[in-house]
Amino acid sequence: MVMKGIAKMKNKVFLTLADGSVWSGRGELCTPTEGEVVFTTAGCGYPQTLSDPSYCGQIVVFAYPPVGIYGVDTERLEGRRAWLSAALVSCLDETENGRFKPLSSWMEENETPLIDGIDTRQLILKIRETGSIMGRLDHSPALPETIELPHDLVKRVSCRDIEVTGDGDVSVGVMDFGAKENIIRSMAARGCRVVRFPNTAKAEDILSSGVSGIILSNGPGDPSVLDSETEEIRKILGKRPVLGICLGNQLLARACGAKTHKMRYGHRGANQPVMDLSTGRGILTSQNHQYVVTEESMGGTGLEVAFRHLGDGTVEGLLHRGFDASSVQFHPEASPGPEDASYIFDDFVAHVSGSEEIQA
Repeated sequence: MVMKGIAKMKNKVFLTLADGSVWSGRGELCTPTEGEVVFTTAGCGYPQTLSDPSYCGQIVVFAYPPVGIYGVDTERLEGRRAWLSAALVSCLDETENGRFKPLSSWMEENETPLIDGIDTRQLILKIRETGSIMGRLDHSPALPETIELPHDLVKRVSCRDIEVTGDGDVSVGVMDFGAKENIIRSMAARGCRVVRFPNTAKAEDILSSGVSGIILSNGPGDPSVLDSETEEIRKILGKRPVLGICLGNQLLARACGAKTHKMRYGHRGANQPVMDLSTGRGILTSQNHQYVVTEESMGGTGLEVAFRHLGDGTVEGLLHRGFDASSVQFHPEASPGPEDASYIFDDFVAHVSGSEEIQA
């Protein structure tokens, strides 16, 4: 059922966190909505955030007011729809939509609650204090019934069938765990034929498809529940060059024997500072993750830290000393955010092209 009147923002809606704290806003709600409450500090690109499959199952609080001012360009989204459970903003401003679809109309089409009038500043301070927490949106205060995110999030957001984009000379496979569209666009723009595989694809089918390099994509949820995906990655290592992105970084680590753990409230935004340890260069990156590789578990895995977060020192990228495999926790495709890390794609395409020539 499509929600009616979401643009009017007249009805009172309550967000109740698992600890019993209650926050009020305005919006339209067909049914109670639950999810993990997280926040993003990105000051741009709200349409890309709203359509990012990595937010599946989450209620996203936007730190930056206002939201909605330029509408939604449906040609530059990161997913087929709005994947998040709900969006919370302090101020919805739709005065300058121009030629694009109004945000409230697009959210209504996607049957996704858009709640404004929330005291996002205090709510974010709360999340920083408690950590990311389950919450429930309803017409009256009510504790969430869900205690954790479901384990089938990757299955929900992955493509169902093999998809091919571009007709370049270099063929790159993408294991789709919830891939952002700009990963596909970025590869195609660099002259690649991009073959997108569903999360259920088997290693033997990927390797026999003719791809010369493989990207492990971003995606939602806890990497520790993705045992079958991890096993297929393990079978691929050493047979093709591999680049992991976000969740793909965590799955590469787990495939090599390392562990991951959940952060207090994660990194979500378009201004996360990272150091490339190979050059000593600092870059600003776009990020969206709750889990991180546990550095203390990397002994004996063949992995070494390649990138490090300049704020909290966490692992932001890996390099394998034996296999032709590397990964980044951040998003070189940006969207939204700075393009400082786009050279990651340049280097990967150049490397895969060289590998293809050697194989030929």
